[in-house]
Amino acid sequence: MPEATLDWSTPVEPTPAPTAPLPRLEVQGRELVDSTGRAVRLRGVNVCGLEFDALGANWRGGDILGTLADPTRWGANVVRMPVNQQWFVEDEAYVQRVERLIDSANDRGLYVILDVQWELGRQLEPYSDNILALPTFGEGNTTEAFWWKASSRWANRSNLLFDLINEPHGPSEGATASAMQVLVDALRARDPQTVIVVGGMNWAHTVDPYRARPLHGANLVYSAHQYLPYDPPSAFGGNFVAAARALPVLLGEFTAEAEHADYALELVDTAEREGAVGWLPWAVGCGFDLDDDQGREPLRSLAKRMRELRR
Repeated sequence: MPEATLDWSTPVEPTPAPTAPLPRLEVQGRELVDSTGRAVRLRGVNVCGLEFDALGANWRGGDILGTLADPTRWGANVVRMPVNQQWFVEDEAYVQRVERLIDSANDRGLYVILDVQWELGRQLEPYSDNILALPTFGEGNTTEAFWWKASSRWANRSNLLFDLINEPHGPSEGATASAMQVLVDALRARDPQTVIVVGGMNWAHTVDPYRARPLHGANLVYSAHQYLPYDPPSAFGGNFVAAARALPVLLGEFTAEAEHADYALELVDTAEREGAVGWLPWAVGCGFDLDDDQGREPLRSLAKRMRELRR
């Protein structure tokens, strides 16, 4: 069994939060609701870059957050922010850049899903080696140290959700669930409120194992990633639909390639029909451009859905 070894009870001063915070989200049953009791579905996009560029490639050109939030453009209410574990633990300037983006998102009405995407501050080959198989614990460049630091600074950010690690894989379902539970328990000791996103099994292709054995703790959402050829529509039922009928389920990533436009639209239709708490295609800067809402399918149609459903 993994073990959390840092002193999570040690008080650490948070940085100042925005003066006009978004309503904090919480889980009720299989839904997300805000502090007014209104049901909220998170519809937006992933924006890649901070996981492989410490200066934030794809975040620096123009007002990307404003464009995503613009009700005449994307009309998003959430952005998923993949980041680099090592840079976050070791580089204060990097943390400050991430913090400015989180607070800028709040000011534009956007929730942020903060995602531990890469483990190391350099690209490995094959690409899959950049992705943590399980959370790691202890001092140094570990997932525990990442979330110890993030929760210390940002438990007061009401627009933030914590996505523990991007795509758990490799070890058994039992070992994966155990490691995720240890990290959830540690986080809950520090921060009982912030919604925690738990990546599904087998590279997050399925959240169904959590339907029978959900983790213990409040405010947990389970995230499925859907990609061809691994996750055809015939697999949606076992990957996330059955789970979404019992648990809060998010589609944290899915392919939005032009050649698979019909697939992306069918996936979103299924997610909306089955009550998933949100969906976010992958990714501005790593698959499509910010301006693809203006004409390229399926992004034009996905942005149109975001605008219509946000009303």
